[in-house]
Amino acid sequence: MALDDLKATIETLRKRIYAHRAYLEGHETRTRQGLIDPMLRALGWDVEDPNSVQVEYKDKSRKNQMWLDYTLMSDGNPIVVIETKVLGTPLDNARVQAHAYSNKFGIGYMVATNGDHWQMFGVSNNPKLGEPILRILMNFQLTQDEPYACALQALGLWRPNLANGEPPKEAATPVTIKPSPEDSVPTTPESADDGDWGRLTSLKVESGQKAPASIKFSNSSPKPIKNWTDLLVSVAEHLVETGKISAGDCPVPVIKGNRNLLHTDPTHPTGSEFHSKRKIGELWLNTHFPSPDSYEHSRWLIEQYGDPSTVLVSNPS
Repeated sequence: MALDDLKATIETLRKRIYAHRAYLEGHETRTRQGLIDPMLRALGWDVEDPNSVQVEYKDKSRKNQMWLDYTLMSDGNPIVVIETKVLGTPLDNARVQAHAYSNKFGIGYMVATNGDHWQMFGVSNNPKLGEPILRILMNFQLTQDEPYACALQALGLWRPNLANGEPPKEAATPVTIKPSPEDSVPTTPESADDGDWGRLTSLKVESGQKAPASIKFSNSSPKPIKNWTDLLVSVAEHLVETGKISAGDCPVPVIKGNRNLLHTDPTHPTGSEFHSKRKIGELWLNTHFPSPDSYEHSRWLIEQYGDPSTVLVSNPS
């Protein structure tokens, strides 16, 4: 498989998401046909051949039958279970389901994806405690990470390796490749060299503390921050714009209490309106928080719906 071909497929899928997001988010079948099937084909899996990929796989020998969205096969045996969700849906439930399926069927690898965000885990058992252990092998998002970086991560699902019994490399293991001149390397806290940057989720915030001077997400330019409300708004805008939070996820509650953080209309469960609010796409964000709470909700949103490693903030000026 030529890495350039895989990179080209990823670029096509990125454009498809941007151009047809509303259509693809309309049904899981559309997400599968438009995004997941092409990615699997690019990685060597013939989705039309049951010897390669089985859709809605089940084990007839079990009383409680479980249907698996995709099962990647080798010599008649399942080797990877893939649980899919509609584009824009967080992967939390997909991971839980894939984990349950991999344990039930004794499958060593599991994948959760919504066509944009892809995660792969190795599944093994703790020999002393008998508890399952998940080891992350890949984690990338087509609309956030650079195409060449996605391609390198996606090699964890490359059929020739898995079919031959070779374990995929861990996501953190570097693979040497020279990126194209037009590609820019995604900035992480470990590689940031253009200022005093650190992960948003690593901040220690106290009452009266100044907000960060800037925020930046993977593959984006720094954005100035005036106050803690700006931080919360920036995080919410990023998650909505990249499809990680949509109307289907609402209402998104606050961390504690009977109030809403994000909703399709600016109201709480009691029916009262948001005291302070900001319109983000088709959603409303509740911004009525003191500085520590604004930060806590910003961090919580990223941890629940995004990727904490891709969100950086700079120290106050």
